Amino acid sequence: MKQTALLVVDIQTGTLAPLIGKEKLLENVNELIGHFHQKKLPVIFIKKVGYGELSSKLQRGANDLVVSKVQMNTFKSSDFQLLVADHKLDDFVVVGLMSNACVQSTCKGALAENYSVTLIEDAHDSVIKPMRTIWNKKLSDLGVTTKTTKEYLEQ
Repeated sequence: MKQTALLVVDIQTGTLAPLIGKEKLLENVNELIGHFHQKKLPVIFIKKVGYGELSSKLQRGANDLVVSKVQMNTFKSSDFQLLVADHKLDDFVVVGLMSNACVQSTCKGALAENYSVTLIEDAHDSVIKPMRTIWNKKLSDLGVTTKTTKEYLEQ
């Protein structure tokens, strides 16, 4: 049986500040966090060094995990790799910032490690607005499953 975790990538003070339309993004992300909490599945917050603290608008739980990274691809973090092994994770749902940087790189990293990965189409974003749509298509073409928040929650 697959062990699924939600990866909340780089929703930090420094990445969220310049984003237009952040309210809907945060609403979708928090809905997914709530779903994972309800199902007692791991929620892992990823922090890119140098981009501030995790946003206080995220609905973090006491048992949620936090991992810092320096590279765009979360799977390059040795701390993250240890966490994946410790929790026997093999399926990832990805949300966060920025679509054209850490989100796409983390999705590709999951694929390169032969993990299942689902990108939530409306729960990642970029300051360059077309990037979300572009990366939804590109990553889908590479083998990433893409679903909207609603589609994921209703499955």
